[in-house]
Amino acid sequence: MAVSRAQVQQDPSAETSEGIGINITCSHPNIQSSDYIYWYRQLPGRGLAFLVSAVKSSKEVLDPEGRLSVSADRRSSALWLKQPRLRDAAVYYCAVGTRGEEPGLRPGTNLIGRGGGTVPSVPAGGAAVPFSRPRPSCHC
Repeated sequence: MAVSRAQVQQDPSAETSEGIGINITCSHPNIQSSDYIYWYRQLPGRGLAFLVSAVKSSKEVLDPEGRLSVSADRRSSALWLKQPRLRDAAVYYCAVGTRGEEPGLRPGTNLIGRGGGTVPSVPAGGAAVPFSRPRPSCHC
């Protein structure tokens, strides 16, 4: 089996308030025509969890509610979280690989994180997305 060597890049962090939608972007400029785009998240103290995969266009995400959008040239994608809650604060990873690699990340097969690289047993990169509760306003 051929191993994809596409690199992906993500911003190291993104922040929003609870209930305010957010786009988490990923660049994969060297994606191959046979590659799929995968998104995962890692909640604090937990392992990686598969969220969604796509080849093109867009696809609904059920939990957390949102949508994966893939650019027309497939060189970038964005995971939009509609109304994230505090429980959705996590590190979100994009990955590029062949269909046979879904849904798990296995060392030496998928490439993820800021700047790309082979998946180590403890992933590096990804976008940390902390959430905060809206602060009450005071009109004193």
